[in-house]
Amino acid sequence: MKVTILSHNLSSNAAMRAHRLAVAATNFAEVKMIGPVERKGLWPALPSAPWLQTVEEKRFPRFFLSLLQLVEAADGDVLIAVKPHLASFGAALVAAEKRQVPLILDHDDLDLAFTPRSEWATHPSMADLRRPASAIYLSLLTKASPAASAITVSSTTLQKRFGGTLIPHGSLTEQFDPASLAREKMRREFGFTGPTVLFAGTPRWHKGLKPLAKAVSKVPGARLAVLCRPEDLSEAQWQRYSVLRLAMISYLDFPKLLAATDVVAIPQLDTEASRYQMPMKVYDCMAMAKPIVASAISDLPSTLKGCGRLVAPGDVTQLAEAIADLLAHPAEARSLGEKARARCLENYSMKGVGEKLLEVVNRVTVQAKAEATP
Repeated sequence: MKVTILSHNLSSNAAMRAHRLAVAATNFAEVKMIGPVERKGLWPALPSAPWLQTVEEKRFPRFFLSLLQLVEAADGDVLIAVKPHLASFGAALVAAEKRQVPLILDHDDLDLAFTPRSEWATHPSMADLRRPASAIYLSLLTKASPAASAITVSSTTLQKRFGGTLIPHGSLTEQFDPASLAREKMRREFGFTGPTVLFAGTPRWHKGLKPLAKAVSKVPGARLAVLCRPEDLSEAQWQRYSVLRLAMISYLDFPKLLAATDVVAIPQLDTEASRYQMPMKVYDCMAMAKPIVASAISDLPSTLKGCGRLVAPGDVTQLAEAIADLLAHPAEARSLGEKARARCLENYSMKGVGEKLLEVVNRVTVQAKAEATP
């Protein structure tokens, strides 16, 4: 069986969900992952793989050429489009219709929450029809979700909105193994000299980085580490915080960073986007047996129940107290991390995610054969 996975932008962190589904699918199929890439290149954390194929990112009217390339490359027996964008779901709809193969649409965010209609007038670039990622195309294709043969989602809130099957992000648990890395060596490699709190995610407003920076500043001796692109945290306001800005690293190197870290924070704010989003990094942090402090939002409470610390979104005091307590009680922190890894191994390995995905693939394949039978 051949499975083709389409991502709308391989130069953004959106590519990571597509990559995770691709890795899961390699457990049962020959896999190809395709998508447009900008001039700046692939997303820095995206690992290279022989099954990764790119096309040049273009705006209209030249996007038509990219669309043709995507449709031609989407030659799988089953197609999986990640996010309802023109370069993923739109291209997949054309390819599926042309080849008469089943199409699965994956929602890993409520993408419309990032480009709300109320802001189109003040931010006209959001709705610029020359952009394949225009909010107008996104809105239309979100409404077209039922056109897919099946839907998969990454959180229960998305499942309530769109239906479909919950496929967690999961983690490469064999790679994210704390026993395979020497902590002190990794600390030296990343320049960590004291208690270090890692912000596990891309620096975006709704992910709660500013409350976290305030919280860590209240913990004596602690320092916040953040993976950044050159343009991230460049504003003057960030100079007041002691933030260790780390260059973006490949996903394959992320276990080393986690091994060097004392506490991981996932401080999502209470926004519409956050309520639908399930942060991918939480599964990798669990796999690496890290003590985690996270906001009580989306599926984080159920995922981390009994194996992590939960705080109210945006509450600086609770964040600071939870971080300080874990740093002051390393045995308790270690116990939480061990429980988190055990839960990840049981529920969120790539093998387990692959089994859930295979159930959906088998279902749409059977359905397609039945519809093709006279």
